[in-house]
Amino acid sequence: MNGLELSRGILILVAIEALLLVAGWLRLAFTASRSDLAGQGMAQAYAIIGSIVALLLLGAAAALAWQGKLSWLALGLALLAAVFVLIVLVSA
Repeated sequence: MNGLELSRGILILVAIEALLLVAGWLRLAFTASRSDLAGQGMAQAYAIIGSIVALLLLGAAAALAWQGKLSWLALGLALLAAVFVLIVLVSA
């Protein structure tokens, strides 16, 4: 696999994670929480913190993949961002 294919794959991974992040936000905004007000606040806090960290990591991964440099670092950042996207999806 050459560098261009890897960069394109990383950009696709970043786009998929961004769509999942938006799906988590929509789920949090439009569905009723299954707990009391304190539980709703904690779920929103986890989603906000996870979203901020995921967006920072996704932005860095996309920039590195776009430039085609340090593809291994871009892939690592995208995979680490996936953990935070999952946190947002679970907490929503």
